[in-house]
Amino acid sequence: MTTIVIFIFVSLTFSVIHPRAQFPQEKKNFVSFFSGGLSTLPPHSREYHFVNQKMTWTEAQSYCREHFTDLVTIYNSNINQLLLSISPRIDDSAWTGLYNDRYSWKWSMEGKLFYVGSTHEFLIWANGQPDCVKAKEYCVALQGQTQMYDRPCGDSYPFLCYNAKNTSYILVMESRSWSAAQSYCRTYHTDLTSIRSKEEKSNITLTLNGSGVQYVWIGLYRDPWAPWSDNTTSTFTNWMPSQPDNGNSEYCGPMHLMSGVWADGSCTDRHYFFCFTGEVQNANSVKSCHHVKH
Repeated sequence: MTTIVIFIFVSLTFSVIHPRAQFPQEKKNFVSFFSGGLSTLPPHSREYHFVNQKMTWTEAQSYCREHFTDLVTIYNSNINQLLLSISPRIDDSAWTGLYNDRYSWKWSMEGKLFYVGSTHEFLIWANGQPDCVKAKEYCVALQGQTQMYDRPCGDSYPFLCYNAKNTSYILVMESRSWSAAQSYCRTYHTDLTSIRSKEEKSNITLTLNGSGVQYVWIGLYRDPWAPWSDNTTSTFTNWMPSQPDNGNSEYCGPMHLMSGVWADGSCTDRHYFFCFTGEVQNANSVKSCHHVKH
């Protein structure tokens, strides 16, 4: 077994360990390197592993969490290139920790992630929603006063503001994009409305009753492709052209092993994968992705 030491910049060193031969696929094979100072989030050191077995995204996540720490998060182009350098140059792909959780949402007023599944007590998705058509629907509008649809945030609809001073709901009939509606509500009231209880839902239903609007923006939105499997976030992306497109329920992100570019793919596809060993932020809140529907 040979060790190649690669120096990148002055203060960073990487050890890349290559096995002499490729073992049968059923064995737990991996190659590793150690990074110092590359991560945009603490800790400053992680060990990365390429696993030469094909699994679904969820199976790969479970494997990484059992044998290492988690699926890898790619914070910058250096890590992306180094992962590419320790994997075979083949026309295939490898899972990373990138996934698009269509059931994790935030309220504009709070900014805290929470789970909005199909059996939520008072937040009701319309049939087949959320579907994230063409990977462009990250904001929520109400239709028919009660049912929620994910819609492109740039679409223009009337919107519902909330005023905390007098606990009132204000329907603005002027059509605006979600972000423009948010700015308006924050300027003249408190924010886009939230639905956090049955009482709030009842008040909103009364406000919309008889309005005749087809869609109305509320304050529910999500950040696509965040967080990664280890519950950290990264601003770096390396999508191939026209990706992501959510062509067929594609909510997980593999890396192409010839080029290093990313695509969205079906989480039930079977690929090689990258794990890491090291500490993670908010380790106690790292969530399993079993609830992601594929």
